[in-house]
Amino acid sequence: MNKNKKHNVGFIGLGIMGKPMAINLIRAGINVYFYARKKNIIKEMEKLGGVFVSKISDIPKYVDILMTNLPKTRDVEKVVTGNDGLILHLHRNTIVIDMSTISPSKTIEINNYLKKKGSYFIDAPVSGGEAGAISGKLSIMVGGDKKAFNRVKNILSIIGEKITYIGESGSGQITKACNQILVAQTIQSVSEIITIARKSKISPAIIRTALLAGYANSKILEIHGKRMIDSNYKPGFKLSLHNKDLKIAKKLLKDLGLSFNGLNKTQKIMSLAEKKGLSELDSSVIHTILEKTYK
Repeated sequence: MNKNKKHNVGFIGLGIMGKPMAINLIRAGINVYFYARKKNIIKEMEKLGGVFVSKISDIPKYVDILMTNLPKTRDVEKVVTGNDGLILHLHRNTIVIDMSTISPSKTIEINNYLKKKGSYFIDAPVSGGEAGAISGKLSIMVGGDKKAFNRVKNILSIIGEKITYIGESGSGQITKACNQILVAQTIQSVSEIITIARKSKISPAIIRTALLAGYANSKILEIHGKRMIDSNYKPGFKLSLHNKDLKIAKKLLKDLGLSFNGLNKTQKIMSLAEKKGLSELDSSVIHTILEKTYK
C-alpha cells in the first residue's frame, strides 16, 4: 500500500463506524488528520499515527481529500456549509466524501454549494455495521461526480470491499435508504420466525441454522437473528440511528409520491423503542417489543 503514502486525508466523525474507518486508513499508510472531542479517542488515534487538529476549519490546510461520518443531516450541513464550515476553507478541487447517512435532497444542495466553490461533494454511505468498519469490508454506495469518485476510489477501497458507483449526487443516499428499509423489514421478519420457533417449542437457534443453509440466508438472519436469540443487543448499529435513517427514507418516499405500509409499521416500532429508552442499543432490539405483539 505504499502508493497511498502520498495521500493526506482529513477525517471528521470518529464514532462507532468512523473510528475504525480512520484506523484502517492509518494502517494503510495514509496520513490522517482528524478532529475529535473525546480525549480517549484523541489519544488512541495519535498513538496509532493520526494527527489531531483542534479546529475543524483548520483541516483543509493539510488535505485535499476529507471524509465525514456524522450522525445527522444537520451535523453534516453545519460542518460542511455552516457559518464557519469547511466550505469557507477548502482548496479548489478538494473532495469531501460524506460517509454519513443523510437526506438525499440536502446532499444535492451541499454538492451544489461546493461545486460553485470548485470543490466536490461525494455521498458515500456505507452498510456493514461496526464489524464491517473494523474489517474494512464495508459496502459503499457512491453518488456524485464520477471523475472525483475515480480520484478517491483507491482510498475507499481501504475501508470497503464492495464499492458501487450509483450515479449523480444524492444517488448514493437514495440507495442507502433502500438498504435501510430492507434491513429494517428483514429484522422484523426474523423476529417473527424466532417467535414461530418458540411457540412451536423448537430451538430458534436450530431453525436459524437450517435457514442459513438455504435461500433465506442473509446477514440479518445470521447476525441480528443471533442477537435476538441470545438477547444480546450490544450495538453494531444503534436503534436511534436506524430510526433516523427510516425517517429519511419516509421523506424520500413522500417526495416520490409513495407510501409503504411495511416501512411505516417498522418505523413506528422503532420510535416506540426509542420512547422506551432503547435508543443506544442495536436496532434489532425492536424484537423485544414486537414479540409482545404477536398473537
